[in-house]
Amino acid sequence: MEKVTVCKEANVIMERRRMTMNLLVSALFAVAAVIPPALADKREDAYAGVERWSEAFNSGDVEQIVRMYTNDALVLGTLSPGMSSKPDDLRAYFKAAVAAKLRVKLGDHSAVALAEDAVAIAGFYDFSRPAANGQPVVVPARFSFVMIKTDGIWKIAHQHSSVRPKSPQ
Repeated sequence: MEKVTVCKEANVIMERRRMTMNLLVSALFAVAAVIPPALADKREDAYAGVERWSEAFNSGDVEQIVRMYTNDALVLGTLSPGMSSKPDDLRAYFKAAVAAKLRVKLGDHSAVALAEDAVAIAGFYDFSRPAANGQPVVVPARFSFVMIKTDGIWKIAHQHSSVRPKSPQ
């Protein structure tokens, strides 16, 4: 009789494990279905911060541009030989860009969520400025931004920008 009881208990234990595994697998599929849209939303929200930066840049309002950055942001500008890491450095850099009548047009980009409140975005943009003959001078460039969410607002914590190399022929 003891042998039958042990077999029944083993069957009950095996059945519970099977049910638990089925439940875990179902939960994993449910989470997998929910997480990618949440991450995609986060990436899109962060990129909206880059779009706001572009609008601020094109407005020529230096203070508005500087507000797009964290107070300790690190910026390697397209035309800067050094690194800007203070709001006053950014003011000086963007004041020169505004004086040159630079404009930016965003292009293709890709983003990856690094954490709940951090997204890395890389892509391409074109800078342009008017030339003496009235035709715009366009400089294709590439960028990377690290956006962090602070007090509900996506801000730039890091930006690297460089002239885009020409494709080898």
